[in-house]
Amino acid sequence: MSLLPGSTPPPRRGRRPRPIWRIAMALVVGGPLLAVAVSGPAAAAPAPAAVPSLEYAIESRLYEMLNTTLHAGADANLRWLVRNVAARQVDGDTEALLSSVIAEAEASGMVDTGVWWWRDLKDQVANFVVDGFQYEPQIYIPNQDDGVYTTDRVEMAVRPADESAETAQSYWFDTDLSVAPLNIIDEAYVETYEVWVLSVHERADYGGATMVGSADTAAGPAVQAGPVFNALACNPTGIRNNRGDEYMHVWKTDSRSTFGTFLGGKREMRLVVISRSGQVANVYFPKVKRKHITTWQIVDRFLTTWDKAVWGDALGFQWYEVNGGKSTSHSVSYTVPNGGPTLTTTVTTQERDSDGGMMHVLHTDSTYKEYNTGKVQFQMCSVGGDGGTGIDNLACGALAAASSTYAWEGYSPARATDCDANTALGGSHSWANSSGVFPPTNPQWLQVDMGVNKTFSRMVLYTSQGYPIRDFDVQVWNGTTFLTVGGTRGNTNTSVEIRFGSAQTTRLVRVIGIHGPNHQPGFVRVNEVELYAA
Repeated sequence: MSLLPGSTPPPRRGRRPRPIWRIAMALVVGGPLLAVAVSGPAAAAPAPAAVPSLEYAIESRLYEMLNTTLHAGADANLRWLVRNVAARQVDGDTEALLSSVIAEAEASGMVDTGVWWWRDLKDQVANFVVDGFQYEPQIYIPNQDDGVYTTDRVEMAVRPADESAETAQSYWFDTDLSVAPLNIIDEAYVETYEVWVLSVHERADYGGATMVGSADTAAGPAVQAGPVFNALACNPTGIRNNRGDEYMHVWKTDSRSTFGTFLGGKREMRLVVISRSGQVANVYFPKVKRKHITTWQIVDRFLTTWDKAVWGDALGFQWYEVNGGKSTSHSVSYTVPNGGPTLTTTVTTQERDSDGGMMHVLHTDSTYKEYNTGKVQFQMCSVGGDGGTGIDNLACGALAAASSTYAWEGYSPARATDCDANTALGGSHSWANSSGVFPPTNPQWLQVDMGVNKTFSRMVLYTSQGYPIRDFDVQVWNGTTFLTVGGTRGNTNTSVEIRFGSAQTTRLVRVIGIHGPNHQPGFVRVNEVELYAA
């Protein structure tokens, strides 16, 4: 097969390709498993001592598929289909499951299903079982979403079993339709030129983890999912107050090579938090490109309310990088240094997951402290709680709901607990009730849910400039019903402070909007609710 007119092959790097008989000899001596002829058989080579036997077995099976997969890449229609499927990023990465490619190709009639290499490819995909587990072979195209340079002839590599590998051999079809080596590739190469990587899909069981939305962009990742809060709202003293909310603020790894080879796809991190009482939180941070993982991943993800009576004075943060495989359960145990407690729990992971290490966080630690497991660095943020400085807003980041919401311009209950006390008019800063409900005869409420009972003595309510709430009440949940504990009438200010006759302990607080401004009584607006211990 020759190149199409006007096409340009990828640049060759490293030594020139050896004759096929020399390649075969190298494979017998100790290289990876490779079918060097159109339909020739393959033979396994011994696994290097440093490579887990499971990873080597997967790599060997992938090399068996190299010949038939290159045949698919040599077909212009299939080449287009693979790139199209990968570009969809169905699972958040530029990868195409070969089972999906096969199904779509046959459904559209774009392939001759009777040719030997197509039958072999289907058989290899359907029977890719290693150590009793069915894996899903795929083609991963690194940096496809960053505009890598493509040609009419596919360059292909196999994901190395050795996760520390910084280079790999790529292959293509020579003019005799035989597999031939092309380049010694590295991370810089795949950031410029298209390489198809044969690997297995990291179809992962996250052990019931809460997924924190995926987001990795060319400009750098900013993974965020609710509840999200403004990082500047962390307790300014750096001190944790009892029953304050703990957030995973940022995390990163020390090195690009910490969790696998440059041909391994995006990194998928999982965090399990444990206490003396067992598992506290299980959170998954998906799909971060290797080239971004050494920069801080801003997540601001709520983990737990640190009630010392429940969790004690120390939490353990166990990290994993998720790679898939058989599900397995194992005990995680960590003893906090200097006479601290032993934290133990049972965690469900998968056979190929990588251990990211564990580190303890003490209630007495400053929230400005950076932690390092030896593989993962992270920083926590604490918000609110009892005692401390008395200036901590307990409602910051709380879950907000409302009886109704104005349907235009972005008005949302969440504006009232986003830690931003901006009193500007409009949906970018405020909640407002729906039109037609008319609060003077049908009061509308905004509810703040702090997740657990918290104790506070005063509220500061911010409303909209030029449109202040005239009349409102404050209610708290006592476990059975809502009780009115404060309020105001005739207000004309954009901020109102309500001091309660006694400290209130509750999880739920409602602002009952009774009357909007005199010139628009049917709309009550709340820009921010703040609750303080003192």
